[in-house]
Amino acid sequence: MSLEQSNDARPIHELQPKISRERSQKKQIFRRILQSAAIIGFAGMSFVGCSRPYYRKTADKETTCLIDQKVAVAGLPDVRRIPVDRSSRMFDPFNPDRPPMPEDDPVAHRYMEWVDGKKHYPLWDVNGRTNTVESPDWWQMLPLDERGVLVIDSNTAVRLAAIHSTPYQAEVETLFLSALDVSSERFLLDNQFYAGWQSSYTADGPSRRGAGGQSNSTVSTGPFSRARRPFSWQRRFSTGTDLVVGLANNLSWQLSGPDSQTATTLLDFSMVQPLLRGGGRDVILERLTLAERTLLQNVRAFERYRTGFYITVTAGRQAETGPSRRGGLFGGAGLEGFTGLGGGFGTVGNVQQRTQNAAGFGGGGAVPNVGGILGLLQTQLQIKNSEENITRLQENLLRFEDALREQLTKIAPTQDTIPSLQLQVAQARQALVSAQAQLLSSRTNYEASLDAFKLVLGLPPYLCVEIKDPILDQFNLIDTELVGRRSEVANLRDRVGRENTDLLNLSKSERDTVTGQDYRTIEMSDRLKQKLAEITRATQGIGQVRQSLLDRDIPQVEQDLERLRGILPQRQQHLNRLREIYETERDMICTLMPTRGLDNALFASEDLVKLPDVLGKDLASLKERITKYGDRLNKLQIDLDRLGRDQLLETQTDSNLNDRPSQANDRPRTRFDGVRDGAILQSQDLLASFSEDVLAMQVLQARIRTESVGLPEVDMSPREAVEIARRNRVDWMNARTSLVDSWRAIEVVADDLESFLDVVFSGDMQNRTDNPFSLQGKTGRLRVGLQWDSPLTRLQERNRYRQVLVEYQQAKRAFYTYEDAIWQTLRSELRNIRFSQYNFELQRYAVRVAAEQIIVNEDLRQIRETLSQASGPTAARDSVSALNDLLQAQNTFLNVWVFYEAQRRNLDQDLGTMHVDAENIWCDPGSISAARYMAESQPLVVNEGPALPPTPFDLQPISSSPSDLNGSPVTVSQSVESGVNVSVPETGSVPSNPAIQQNFVQPAVQPTLP
Repeated sequence: MSLEQSNDARPIHELQPKISRERSQKKQIFRRILQSAAIIGFAGMSFVGCSRPYYRKTADKETTCLIDQKVAVAGLPDVRRIPVDRSSRMFDPFNPDRPPMPEDDPVAHRYMEWVDGKKHYPLWDVNGRTNTVESPDWWQMLPLDERGVLVIDSNTAVRLAAIHSTPYQAEVETLFLSALDVSSERFLLDNQFYAGWQSSYTADGPSRRGAGGQSNSTVSTGPFSRARRPFSWQRRFSTGTDLVVGLANNLSWQLSGPDSQTATTLLDFSMVQPLLRGGGRDVILERLTLAERTLLQNVRAFERYRTGFYITVTAGRQAETGPSRRGGLFGGAGLEGFTGLGGGFGTVGNVQQRTQNAAGFGGGGAVPNVGGILGLLQTQLQIKNSEENITRLQENLLRFEDALREQLTKIAPTQDTIPSLQLQVAQARQALVSAQAQLLSSRTNYEASLDAFKLVLGLPPYLCVEIKDPILDQFNLIDTELVGRRSEVANLRDRVGRENTDLLNLSKSERDTVTGQDYRTIEMSDRLKQKLAEITRATQGIGQVRQSLLDRDIPQVEQDLERLRGILPQRQQHLNRLREIYETERDMICTLMPTRGLDNALFASEDLVKLPDVLGKDLASLKERITKYGDRLNKLQIDLDRLGRDQLLETQTDSNLNDRPSQANDRPRTRFDGVRDGAILQSQDLLASFSEDVLAMQVLQARIRTESVGLPEVDMSPREAVEIARRNRVDWMNARTSLVDSWRAIEVVADDLESFLDVVFSGDMQNRTDNPFSLQGKTGRLRVGLQWDSPLTRLQERNRYRQVLVEYQQAKRAFYTYEDAIWQTLRSELRNIRFSQYNFELQRYAVRVAAEQIIVNEDLRQIRETLSQASGPTAARDSVSALNDLLQAQNTFLNVWVFYEAQRRNLDQDLGTMHVDAENIWCDPGSISAARYMAESQPLVVNEGPALPPTPFDLQPISSSPSDLNGSPVTVSQSVESGVNVSVPETGSVPSNPAIQQNFVQPAVQPTLP
């Protein structure tokens, strides 16, 4: 930069000191300017380099503090922080302030390089690139077993969902953003400092107007900011006072042209206090009040979401409404454009009807299936029951095939005997094929449901997951090892049946020349010996199964019987309580559900006392029969050995043999009779009897375990449930909060109807000389005044005011509609629980009856065999029907318990009494009763809230006489309870009804009505 010389006519030797002094001053000025620029530039570079992490960390720290404050006020557990767990799929391993670019679409990416013929920003890749949007190693932190399978139970599923679920993390982040809103609103009513700096260099040409024909250069420097003052402190007070204190300073140096240096400093302040419109704490503090109350609501909403999250994962309940940001008239993300309405009644606290995430209905009884991991476990047991039913159907088919095979070795009593048996075999096989197809469909649907459940947990569907949880182990009505014994016996029957069929194929059919009857013969051969040896080896497995039954299975059934004896007192108490409820509500109106016509014998507990002894006798008899199978097995083995050595057995099964003494030594025919009776029929009878006793043991164990299953106690009336919910439900507290927010908005919006009347007080102080700090009181100025604007144009304000009045009425209606929804939800859950309590006993009886059908069918078959009669024409259909009834009864019995358990968890949540630990695991309260939660010694009240409003019948069932039930009118006279605050209507009139008139509370000052 060149410095212009000033026009001075004095000699050069006189001007030399002055020129040297000016040059020295200008050099110092340039040096200071360069130093300042270097310092500002270095500070700016340092500030830009650390600003992102600094602001992120300070925002996190402040919001955490705000949330902790509200958590302490609400008396709730700590809230999870916004950072994502390292083991989560959502974890971001990159720099959070400068994340790399994710993978882009190649075609769309061209517009980030060149757009509309213009070269784009060249540093898009400065942070690097990544080809993944999830944590690259999250799966390595999963608790996989040695097979690479994720085995989970209910608690593990909830823990995994809390770590990986994106909706859960979104609720945490919404709560965090709500705290940011509070931070913003607090800042608006806090001290605000603004400071910056600016400097400029100005060069004017000699011909510029006002330059006097001389060129000049000027350097100026001074404070700067984008606030209302260059360097300022400003504050808005809760009364509406707006105070600004500012400092303006400017230093200018002439580098060429006129030799001058100027300094201007102005210290000023301005204070405006609205007296009417825009003034008062009700208006000024409304935004902050709403933000603070909304954060408190969101802390409560998150706690309810967190407790409901457990039920969402375990029972498939629809997710609770979580935190939501509330801002402005239009419900924006922040609070910009706020008018005081806040979106009317808002969304926090609104209730929605919860529905079970079910895939339809279960078996008999139309019990809804539940979702979540309970639903998957329920489906697992249903599949297991179907597998057991298929085993029974296979045995049923084998039994009819044995009967057909036996008839083929004899002379059929009638012509339709064999065709009838063939039809029954076909029917049994058809039932088996249908059951296998249904099982395949159930397994396919289960895998689809499992994939959907993985998404609920936030896990990818390709992950191999196995569900295992002991919660439904009590519905394994038949021990797994005992089921295995049944399968072993079925395999033995199938194997021996094939060998017996091969023996029949080795025989030949011939005709007796004397009697004209057909008979069979068999020749001794190596093939015959081989088949007899195969039967011998196959039947040896019976001894192993028999020993396992005696050593392991029968003692297990005895343990189950002892457990039943220990549970009987609890079951008797439950039945007595259920009978008491039934007898109390049977002839009442306004009950949860009508129970007239229900058999009172369902609740009888007299036979229950005798049941262990009856079942014990059956078990002792069964044990004795299984013990005797050793002798029968030994005899079979001896007979098979003799037949293999071609030693004929004595037989009297052919009545015609004694009539033909001349043919008594017919060895092929006699050999066949021995093979038939000693090998085929004896092995089939032994396996059939043994299989029936194994089935009898399974049925006995199933009955014992069925009688041992109970329901956790739930005992309360709807009004008691609503009273408990009123005390404890945080969303009900939020609903009351939102209603008051709508009411408070009336005062805020009504403020705009007033005039502008402001007190203005301002002043300033200047410097006297070129010294920027020479500020003196003599240079100051003070000004005080009033500003008034008449309310001539208030159409928009009037419309907003009328709107907020309407919205308040809507909010009141929404509030009592919300309360109605709580009533409906709790009544529905209690009704479902009561229904399940009754239905559970019915289905227990249904399982018992279905098991008896199977036993009766077996008894009928044995009677027919004893009488040498073929099975009846409907035997196959009866057997299949009995097996299907047992399957349906088992599934429905299971479904009722699971549905009851889901409703119990829902009730705990909707009462507001549900507690989960830091890992979101439910603290099971066990029994749920009104006495427990309403006892004064165990207060669970977080916020008492207002008293429950009166109801026409006080929500207590009113007993009606038989004549009332036949149609006679019942007169009910109710009045509003005393002490209810009812405002005087706008017209000033009081209702004529004395029952209501006495409860009107007259205000101290009558309002002036328009």
